[in-house]
Amino acid sequence: MPLNEKDVPKIQPGDEDWHTPVHTIESIVRSKRASALDGVCHDIPFRKQQISNIIRMIEENSEDLAKAVYADLGQTDFFVDVMDTKSVIPSAKNILRNMDEWTKMKKVPTNFPVNIAQPVFSCIEPTPRGLVLVISPWNFPFYCSVLPIIEAISAGNVCILKPSEVSVHSSKILSELLPQYVDERVVSIVNGGVPQATEVLKHRFDAIMYTGSTYVGKIVAAAAAKHLTPICLELGGKNPVFVCDDADIECASLRIAWAKYTGNTGQMCVTNDYVIVVEHLRKKFVDAVIKHILQFYGADPRKSKDYGRIVLARHVERLADLMDDPTITVLHGGKYDVEGRYFEPTVVDATAESKCMKEEIFGPILPIFTVPNVESGVKFVRDNFTSKGQHPLSLYVFCKNQKTWKYIADSIPSGGVTVNDTVKNPGNWNLPFGGVGTSGMGAYHGHHGFTFFSHMKSFLVTNNLSSSPYDPSVWVIFPPYTDAKMTMLKAIIKLPDIWFRMENFIMYVVMPVFFLVVAYKNPGLVDAVREFNINTIIMVVGSFIDWAMEFI
Repeated sequence: MPLNEKDVPKIQPGDEDWHTPVHTIESIVRSKRASALDGVCHDIPFRKQQISNIIRMIEENSEDLAKAVYADLGQTDFFVDVMDTKSVIPSAKNILRNMDEWTKMKKVPTNFPVNIAQPVFSCIEPTPRGLVLVISPWNFPFYCSVLPIIEAISAGNVCILKPSEVSVHSSKILSELLPQYVDERVVSIVNGGVPQATEVLKHRFDAIMYTGSTYVGKIVAAAAAKHLTPICLELGGKNPVFVCDDADIECASLRIAWAKYTGNTGQMCVTNDYVIVVEHLRKKFVDAVIKHILQFYGADPRKSKDYGRIVLARHVERLADLMDDPTITVLHGGKYDVEGRYFEPTVVDATAESKCMKEEIFGPILPIFTVPNVESGVKFVRDNFTSKGQHPLSLYVFCKNQKTWKYIADSIPSGGVTVNDTVKNPGNWNLPFGGVGTSGMGAYHGHHGFTFFSHMKSFLVTNNLSSSPYDPSVWVIFPPYTDAKMTMLKAIIKLPDIWFRMENFIMYVVMPVFFLVVAYKNPGLVDAVREFNINTIIMVVGSFIDWAMEFI
């Protein structure tokens, strides 16, 4: 759907009539806490219905949602439809397909010495955390708001969403649509800026999901720490791209240029921030990137329907300041218009001292950092970022040699690694999406989001009710701890791995037989032997069969 600026009503960030009054936030939290305690979202079919309703909301209001995102970001049809709004649907359907399996109680092995009290079984059940808070960013105002809510609901939680005050149109339409499709007991929205965010963070939540800057992430983490609340922080950082000696330059330049300029005009946490290229490939690579920019957007990208805008005028000014630097050489672009929120696709030669190499760019400036070899590039990243705990959210490597790209990946801690491509890693919902160090903690997407929003409750169920002193579970565990008993236990613990392979046979065949023989030879113990729990006898036979099956 072509988006036209005149079709979209304008809301200014200063218009606060749609903001949530600060004094009402406490009652909102209290209401949602009550819903969580009542278990309104514990029923699996109910969860599925809420998620299906959100899918229907997107399908029935896709045009209005697209207009809102366009009004906020000035982005292209491709970004609005493919990367932000409608991209939620396949992820949501994947969750619906897998929820029955994810929510099952799963049996796990019971190890020695706990398993001596047979029959016994252990299992893990995912249970809802309770009331969760989702704080979403402006650069993906729909996707980063709605997908965490879907994942939280899939795990049985009640949610409060605090969307960005910068993406005002998207936040407002979400506030209007979500209550029409999702049960009011399940989701509430708190709109506004710093006052509302500050107030909502005063309250206790059972989990917090935050997407945004590292600076604000630290504030969220500090607020969560007061209540010992688990958090998932999806932050950012300077994501390097390595173009190695054996890289396919045409492929690398095409995919790097697409990710940097088409992907929200560089305003993505996973955008390739700068390129590390080996010296003998530098000119060929730069020429190829410039060629693709011209192919994508023509001689004047301002006129291209496929080139987006910067979110705010002050962000254009920040990017312009990065360009005001004698240590860089402009190779392409550099023009900008503050009022029009426009910044031309730009390529620069940069040094380690350049301003654009000191902070996350978050815009369409691509610094080229030239190195004599891959090892020098790795050293640069480790010396300037890794050593300070500044790990990228995404690491990109264009390379045909697995040994080389694995060396780079092992040398530079990062949230995720993509080889011979860019920014697509988060699109695979089977992969965890999250950072490390200053780029974040925790992960979400697909089952990983379900896991974050769940508490994995452990169960140990013992059906052996024996109190006979000749039941191994009684004889071994309970006092008196004779020297002979302690010697045997210590010996068992120190046995090599073969013990663990044969523990069922030893514990549930050899030991019971041993005790039965002792009882048989001691007539005074016959009555006690008769008390030997029938469950334990059944267990002995079953355990022997299980053990024997391992060798068949």
